[in-house]
Amino acid sequence: MKRWRIPAIVVVLSIAAVLCILVCTRHRYPVLFHISGSCACTDYSEEVEGWSVFNPFRDRSPEASADTFLEDLRQGRPLTVAPDFGPADWLHIVHNPVAFEWRLRHRRDQPHRVSLYYQFTRLDGKPYQRWSGEGTVAVVEMNGNWKTQTFDVVW
Repeated sequence: MKRWRIPAIVVVLSIAAVLCILVCTRHRYPVLFHISGSCACTDYSEEVEGWSVFNPFRDRSPEASADTFLEDLRQGRPLTVAPDFGPADWLHIVHNPVAFEWRLRHRRDQPHRVSLYYQFTRLDGKPYQRWSGEGTVAVVEMNGNWKTQTFDVVW
């Protein structure tokens, strides 16, 4: 009786072929594949707790704009935001800076608007005092540039 053994190279090539098919068929989409999270703990748990495969060829300019906003927020620098970002939100953020890290977990695109879902880790200076949160940054396209419209995080 013969036993069939699948060489590792065949497995790797099969996985690469499936990913190539996904990229080719969904090349216009920034997220090739997303499995929603099972926890409905917050408004963003479905996106943040899930698993996403991002298109490596996606337009990353909305993500770069959000990263700049989050870095400015973390450093306490003046914020560049779209007009409907509330002044009360801006004042609260500027006067209460928080050290944190972020990781993109999911993305939803609409015409001239991108919602980015992040996992945030708050840092308080001591390694044992870290806790996580989740949230979203929505950016809008204005005259060819991406600006932050809304920001929300749940710690």
